[in-house]
Amino acid sequence: MASVCNYSPSRQRSRSPQPPLSALPSDGVEISKRQNSAALMRFECSQLVIERLDPLVQPGLTPSTHLHQVAGGNSFTASMTPVDFDPSAKSTCTSCTYADDFSNYWTASLFFKARNGTFKRVPQMTNLGLKGKNGGLTVYYNSPYDGKTKVTAFKPGFRMIVGDPTLRSAKGGQKQLCHRCEANVAQNPFGGAPCTGDDTFALPKKSCAGGIRATITFPT
Repeated sequence: MASVCNYSPSRQRSRSPQPPLSALPSDGVEISKRQNSAALMRFECSQLVIERLDPLVQPGLTPSTHLHQVAGGNSFTASMTPVDFDPSAKSTCTSCTYADDFSNYWTASLFFKARNGTFKRVPQMTNLGLKGKNGGLTVYYNSPYDGKTKVTAFKPGFRMIVGDPTLRSAKGGQKQLCHRCEANVAQNPFGGAPCTGDDTFALPKKSCAGGIRATITFPT
C-alpha cells in the first residue's frame, strides 16, 4: 500500500461520481465526450529536500553546480540511472498527496540579489486551494488537447527535462514556460489559463504581492 511521507499532509479528497448517461440531459453523450477530452488530475507535492543534486543533468556529481527544490519519492539520490533505478520500486513514501505517485520532480531555486551583493533564497509557497506545509509545487496531468492522441503510462526509467538554464532571452525558449505576477495571495483577479494574458517568459519586473507563479509545461 502506498504511503505519504510524514512531513507531507496526507489527505484524501472525495469526488462526486459522474452520473450515468441515462441521467444526463438529451445532449448527455456530447457532454460526456467533452468531459473525457478535458480530463485533469491536480495534486500538491511538498518539498522533499533542497539540495545541490541533479541526477539527470549531472548524474553522480555531489554537489552539483546548481541548486534544486526536490519533491516526490524518498529514494531521490545523486545517481538515478534510467531503467536500472526505478523510483516507483525504490521509494517507500512520497511528499505528494497523491500517494500512488513515487515520481520525483525538481525545479530550480530562485534567489534574490540584494544591493550589497548578497543572495537570499526566495521561499516557495503552496498554491491556492491546497494545504501543503512546506513549499513544494503543484502537479497537473492533462489529457492531450487534440482529444485523440493515445495516452500511455510512463515506462520504467522514463526521464524528461524542460527548459534551458543558459537562455537569457525569449528567443529559442520553449513554449509554455512562463511566469505570472500575482497581485495577492487570493490570486484575484484570476489571470486565466497559464501562459496567457499578462504572463511573461521572463521574470516579472514589478513587485508581486501574491508571489510569482512559474508554469513549466512538459510535452505530451
